[in-house]
Amino acid sequence: MNDKPSRNEEEYFARREAELIKAGREAIAAESKRRERASHYMKCPKCGGDLVTEEYHTIQIDRCPDCDGMWLDAGEVDLLVAGEDHGVGGLLKAIVRGVRGAAPAKPGE
Repeated sequence: MNDKPSRNEEEYFARREAELIKAGREAIAAESKRRERASHYMKCPKCGGDLVTEEYHTIQIDRCPDCDGMWLDAGEVDLLVAGEDHGVGGLLKAIVRGVRGAAPAKPGE
């Protein structure tokens, strides 16, 4: 009886081993990414302190008690300035307009 594996068997096991190694590397990379994201969750980008969520005019704002930084999630700036044309709202609108590259506001807007 011939105990030597055939060429097809060798190819199958080599391919299977390569697939297992690739899957293992992908799992390690995914877990590493998950851990890194978890270590940054609700951390101040400026000083690394823990952010606390506070409500301001029905908008949830993340604030750092260590450096007094305030952080807004996507869309929160738009909500914050939606009804204000003066004061902080006007300033934020100008900043958002500049960041987005929009044309300057027409008089009366």
